[in-house]
Amino acid sequence: MTKTDNAAVRTRVLDAVGRAMGTFSMLRPGDRVAVGVSGGKDSMCLLDALARYRARAPFPYDLVAVTVEQGKFTSPIEAIRPAVERLGIRWVLEPEPRTRRLVDDGVEHGCDVCSRHRRGALYAIASAEGCSVLALGHTADDCAEALLRNVLFNGRIASLPPVAASRKGALRVVRPLVYVPEVWTARYAAAHELTTVGCVCAEKGGPRSEIRGFLAEMGERHAGVAGSVAAALGNVNPYTLFDGRLRREGADAPAFASGGAPPEPVPLG
Repeated sequence: MTKTDNAAVRTRVLDAVGRAMGTFSMLRPGDRVAVGVSGGKDSMCLLDALARYRARAPFPYDLVAVTVEQGKFTSPIEAIRPAVERLGIRWVLEPEPRTRRLVDDGVEHGCDVCSRHRRGALYAIASAEGCSVLALGHTADDCAEALLRNVLFNGRIASLPPVAASRKGALRVVRPLVYVPEVWTARYAAAHELTTVGCVCAEKGGPRSEIRGFLAEMGERHAGVAGSVAAALGNVNPYTLFDGRLRREGADAPAFASGGAPPEPVPLG
Protein backbone atom coordinates (compact mmCIF):
# COMPACT_ATOMS: atom_id res chain seq x y z
CA MET A 1 0.00 0.00 0.00
CA THR A 2 1.20 3.52 -0.79
CA LYS A 3 1.37 6.33 1.75
CA THR A 4 -1.72 7.80 0.11
CA ASP A 5 -3.58 4.49 0.51
CA ASN A 6 -2.48 4.23 4.14
CA ALA A 7 -3.72 7.74 4.89
CA ALA A 8 -7.04 7.00 3.17
CA VAL A 9 -7.58 3.85 5.23
CA ARG A 10 -6.75 5.70 8.45
CA THR A 11 -9.14 8.51 7.55
CA ARG A 12 -11.99 6.11 6.73
CA VAL A 13 -11.59 4.18 9.97
CA LEU A 14 -11.26 7.28 12.17
CA ASP A 15 -14.24 8.90 10.44
CA ALA A 16 -16.33 5.76 11.08
CA VAL A 17 -15.19 5.64 14.72
CA GLY A 18 -16.09 9.32 15.11
CA ARG A 19 -19.52 8.67 13.60
CA ALA A 20 -20.15 5.85 16.08
CA MET A 21 -18.86 7.94 18.98
CA GLY A 22 -21.16 10.83 18.12
CA THR A 23 -24.24 8.81 17.16
CA PHE A 24 -24.25 6.69 20.31
CA SER A 25 -22.53 9.09 22.80
CA MET A 26 -19.99 6.42 23.66
CA LEU A 27 -17.56 8.45 25.74
CA ARG A 28 -17.77 11.23 28.29
CA PRO A 29 -15.19 13.75 29.53
CA GLY A 30 -12.63 12.13 31.81
CA ASP A 31 -13.49 8.54 30.93
CA ARG A 32 -10.81 5.93 31.53
CA VAL A 33 -11.24 3.33 28.80
CA ALA A 34 -10.15 -0.30 29.04
CA VAL A 35 -9.64 -1.58 25.50
CA GLY A 36 -10.12 -5.33 25.13
CA VAL A 37 -7.14 -6.47 23.06
CA SER A 38 -7.33 -10.04 21.83
CA GLY A 39 -4.32 -9.64 19.54
CA GLY A 40 -6.35 -9.94 16.34
CA LYS A 41 -6.58 -7.32 13.61
CA ASP A 42 -9.88 -5.88 14.87
CA SER A 43 -8.76 -5.23 18.45
CA MET A 44 -5.33 -3.95 17.38
CA CYS A 45 -7.04 -1.60 14.93
CA LEU A 46 -9.39 -0.46 17.70
CA LEU A 47 -6.56 0.29 20.13
CA ASP A 48 -4.54 2.22 17.55
CA ALA A 49 -7.60 4.11 16.28
CA LEU A 50 -8.74 5.13 19.77
CA ALA A 51 -5.23 6.39 20.53
CA ARG A 52 -5.19 8.47 17.33
CA TYR A 53 -8.80 9.61 17.73
CA ARG A 54 -7.88 11.48 20.92
CA ALA A 55 -6.46 14.24 18.70
CA ARG A 56 -9.96 14.72 17.23
CA ALA A 57 -12.04 14.18 20.36
CA PRO A 58 -13.70 17.22 21.96
CA PHE A 59 -12.54 16.11 25.42
CA PRO A 60 -9.71 14.03 26.92
CA TYR A 61 -9.94 10.36 27.87
CA ASP A 62 -7.42 7.79 29.09
CA LEU A 63 -6.69 4.38 27.60
CA VAL A 64 -5.40 1.12 29.03
CA ALA A 65 -5.01 -2.04 26.94
CA VAL A 66 -6.35 -5.23 28.55
CA THR A 67 -5.61 -8.76 27.34
CA VAL A 68 -6.96 -11.98 28.84
CA GLU A 69 -4.78 -15.08 28.39
CA GLN A 70 -6.96 -18.18 28.01
CA GLY A 71 -4.39 -20.53 26.52
CA LYS A 72 -5.74 -20.20 22.97
CA PHE A 73 -3.32 -17.88 21.20
CA THR A 74 -1.68 -19.39 18.11
CA SER A 75 1.65 -17.77 19.03
CA PRO A 76 3.07 -15.88 22.05
CA ILE A 77 0.90 -12.82 22.78
CA GLU A 78 3.98 -10.88 23.94
CA ALA A 79 4.59 -10.18 20.25
CA ILE A 80 2.09 -7.31 20.37
CA ARG A 81 3.84 -5.50 23.24
CA PRO A 82 5.98 -3.23 21.00
CA ALA A 83 2.89 -2.04 19.10
CA VAL A 84 1.09 -1.21 22.36
CA GLU A 85 4.10 0.51 23.89
CA ARG A 86 4.64 2.63 20.76
CA LEU A 87 1.26 4.19 21.50
CA GLY A 88 2.33 5.03 25.05
CA ILE A 89 -0.50 2.92 26.47
CA ARG A 90 -0.20 0.70 29.53
CA TRP A 91 -0.81 -2.98 28.77
CA VAL A 92 -2.39 -5.29 31.35
CA LEU A 93 -2.01 -8.99 30.54
CA GLU A 94 -3.66 -11.44 32.94
CA PRO A 95 -4.44 -15.18 32.79
CA GLU A 96 -8.00 -16.44 32.98
CA PRO A 97 -7.77 -19.64 35.05
CA ARG A 98 -11.20 -21.19 34.39
CA THR A 99 -10.71 -21.50 30.64
CA ARG A 100 -7.04 -22.40 31.08
CA ARG A 101 -8.09 -25.38 33.20
CA LEU A 102 -10.49 -26.54 30.47
CA VAL A 103 -7.79 -26.19 27.83
CA ASP A 104 -5.09 -27.88 29.94
CA ASP A 105 -7.42 -30.78 30.84
CA GLY A 106 -8.60 -31.20 27.24
CA VAL A 107 -12.24 -30.54 28.16
CA GLU A 108 -14.38 -29.70 25.13
CA HIS A 109 -16.24 -26.40 25.47
CA GLY A 110 -18.05 -24.03 23.16
CA CYS A 111 -17.32 -20.43 22.22
CA ASP A 112 -20.08 -19.30 24.59
CA VAL A 113 -18.17 -20.65 27.62
CA CYS A 114 -14.91 -19.08 26.50
CA SER A 115 -16.60 -15.76 25.76
CA ARG A 116 -18.43 -15.69 29.09
CA HIS A 117 -15.22 -16.34 31.03
CA ARG A 118 -13.31 -13.75 29.00
CA ARG A 119 -16.01 -11.13 29.44
CA GLY A 120 -16.08 -11.65 33.20
CA ALA A 121 -12.29 -11.32 33.35
CA LEU A 122 -12.36 -8.13 31.26
CA TYR A 123 -14.98 -6.60 33.57
CA ALA A 124 -12.93 -7.48 36.63
CA ILE A 125 -9.67 -6.09 35.22
CA ALA A 126 -11.34 -2.92 33.94
CA SER A 127 -12.90 -2.30 37.36
CA ALA A 128 -9.60 -2.94 39.13
CA GLU A 129 -7.95 -0.41 36.79
CA GLY A 130 -10.52 2.23 37.73
CA CYS A 131 -12.05 2.29 34.25
CA SER A 132 -15.51 3.63 33.49
CA VAL A 133 -15.66 2.16 29.99
CA LEU A 134 -14.81 -1.15 28.33
CA ALA A 135 -14.25 -0.87 24.55
CA LEU A 136 -14.60 -4.02 22.43
CA GLY A 137 -13.47 -4.56 18.85
CA HIS A 138 -16.66 -5.90 17.25
CA THR A 139 -17.03 -4.69 13.67
CA ALA A 140 -19.94 -4.13 11.29
CA ASP A 141 -19.43 -7.71 10.08
CA ASP A 142 -19.72 -9.03 13.64
CA CYS A 143 -23.00 -7.13 14.09
CA ALA A 144 -24.37 -8.57 10.85
CA GLU A 145 -23.33 -12.09 11.84
CA ALA A 146 -24.84 -11.73 15.32
CA LEU A 147 -28.14 -10.61 13.83
CA LEU A 148 -28.35 -13.59 11.48
CA ARG A 149 -27.21 -15.99 14.19
CA ASN A 150 -29.95 -14.81 16.54
CA VAL A 151 -32.59 -14.98 13.82
CA LEU A 152 -31.58 -18.43 12.61
CA PHE A 153 -30.77 -20.15 15.90
CA ASN A 154 -32.29 -18.18 18.78
CA GLY A 155 -35.64 -17.09 17.34
CA ARG A 156 -35.14 -13.41 18.06
CA ILE A 157 -34.10 -10.23 16.29
CA ALA A 158 -31.05 -9.01 18.20
CA SER A 159 -27.42 -8.13 17.62
CA LEU A 160 -24.49 -6.50 19.41
CA PRO A 161 -25.45 -3.13 20.97
CA PRO A 162 -23.13 -0.18 20.25
CA VAL A 163 -23.46 0.90 23.90
CA ALA A 164 -24.57 -1.17 26.88
CA ALA A 165 -24.15 -1.32 30.64
CA SER A 166 -22.49 -4.24 32.40
CA ARG A 167 -24.86 -6.34 34.49
CA LYS A 168 -23.79 -4.62 37.68
CA GLY A 169 -23.96 -1.25 35.92
CA ALA A 170 -20.44 -0.21 36.89
CA LEU A 171 -19.06 -0.21 33.34
CA ARG A 172 -20.26 1.22 30.05
CA VAL A 173 -19.50 -1.25 27.27
CA VAL A 174 -18.91 0.37 23.87
CA ARG A 175 -18.16 -0.93 20.37
CA PRO A 176 -16.55 1.93 18.42
CA LEU A 177 -16.03 -0.20 15.27
CA VAL A 178 -19.73 -0.92 14.60
CA TYR A 179 -19.52 1.13 11.38
CA VAL A 180 -16.17 -0.38 10.35
CA PRO A 181 -16.18 -3.51 8.13
CA GLU A 182 -13.43 -6.07 8.64
CA VAL A 183 -11.87 -5.35 5.27
CA TRP A 184 -11.01 -1.93 6.69
CA THR A 185 -9.52 -3.30 9.93
CA ALA A 186 -7.35 -5.66 7.88
CA ARG A 187 -6.12 -2.80 5.70
CA TYR A 188 -5.62 -0.58 8.74
CA ALA A 189 -3.52 -3.22 10.52
CA ALA A 190 -1.42 -3.71 7.38
CA ALA A 191 -1.02 0.04 6.79
CA HIS A 192 0.24 0.63 10.33
CA GLU A 193 2.28 -2.59 10.46
CA LEU A 194 0.41 -3.75 13.56
CA THR A 195 1.58 -7.13 14.81
CA THR A 196 -1.33 -9.52 15.27
CA VAL A 197 -1.71 -12.85 17.06
CA GLY A 198 -4.49 -15.26 16.18
CA CYS A 199 -6.73 -17.45 18.30
CA VAL A 200 -7.40 -21.15 17.69
CA CYS A 201 -11.14 -20.51 18.07
CA ALA A 202 -11.10 -18.64 14.76
CA GLU A 203 -10.22 -21.91 13.04
CA LYS A 204 -13.21 -23.81 14.45
CA GLY A 205 -16.26 -24.64 12.40
CA GLY A 206 -19.85 -24.19 13.49
CA PRO A 207 -22.77 -21.81 12.92
CA ARG A 208 -20.66 -18.67 13.36
CA SER A 209 -18.15 -19.64 10.69
CA GLU A 210 -20.94 -20.88 8.41
CA ILE A 211 -22.74 -17.53 8.63
CA ARG A 212 -19.47 -15.71 7.99
CA GLY A 213 -18.87 -17.89 4.95
CA PHE A 214 -22.42 -17.27 3.71
CA LEU A 215 -22.02 -13.49 4.00
CA ALA A 216 -18.64 -13.64 2.28
CA GLU A 217 -20.07 -15.70 -0.58
CA MET A 218 -23.07 -13.38 -0.96
CA GLY A 219 -20.75 -10.38 -0.81
CA GLU A 220 -18.74 -11.70 -3.74
CA ARG A 221 -21.91 -11.98 -5.83
CA HIS A 222 -23.76 -8.92 -4.50
CA ALA A 223 -21.76 -5.89 -3.40
CA GLY A 224 -22.57 -4.47 0.03
CA VAL A 225 -24.58 -7.41 1.43
CA ALA A 226 -22.95 -7.47 4.89
CA GLY A 227 -23.10 -3.68 5.07
CA SER A 228 -26.78 -3.72 4.22
CA VAL A 229 -27.48 -6.27 6.96
CA ALA A 230 -25.63 -4.09 9.46
CA ALA A 231 -27.49 -0.98 8.27
CA ALA A 232 -30.79 -2.80 8.84
CA LEU A 233 -30.08 -2.64 12.57
CA GLY A 234 -30.69 1.10 12.39
CA ASN A 235 -33.73 0.82 10.11
CA VAL A 236 -36.31 -1.20 12.05
CA ASN A 237 -39.99 -0.96 11.17
CA PRO A 238 -41.95 -2.41 14.14
CA TYR A 239 -45.21 -2.47 12.16
CA THR A 240 -43.90 -5.27 9.96
CA LEU A 241 -42.96 -7.53 12.89
CA PHE A 242 -45.04 -9.91 14.99
CA ASP A 243 -44.21 -8.44 18.41
CA GLY A 244 -47.27 -6.53 19.60
CA ARG A 245 -45.21 -4.71 22.23
CA LEU A 246 -43.17 -3.01 19.52
CA ARG A 247 -46.28 -1.86 17.68
CA ARG A 248 -47.70 -0.34 20.85
CA GLU A 249 -44.42 1.32 21.84
CA GLY A 250 -43.96 2.70 18.34
CA ALA A 251 -47.53 3.92 17.89
CA ASP A 252 -46.46 7.56 17.94
CA ALA A 253 -43.38 7.06 15.77
CA PRO A 254 -43.76 7.27 11.97
CA ALA A 255 -42.70 4.21 10.05
CA PHE A 256 -39.84 4.59 7.60
CA ALA A 257 -42.26 4.37 4.67
CA SER A 258 -44.14 7.38 6.03
CA GLY A 259 -41.40 9.83 5.32
CA GLY A 260 -38.08 8.89 6.90
CA ALA A 261 -34.99 7.88 4.97
CA PRO A 262 -33.11 4.64 5.54
CA PRO A 263 -29.57 4.87 6.90
CA GLU A 264 -26.75 4.44 4.41
CA PRO A 265 -25.43 0.87 4.25
CA VAL A 266 -21.92 0.40 5.59
CA PRO A 267 -19.65 0.25 2.50
CA LEU A 268 -17.34 -2.75 2.38
CA GLY A 269 -14.88 -1.55 -0.25
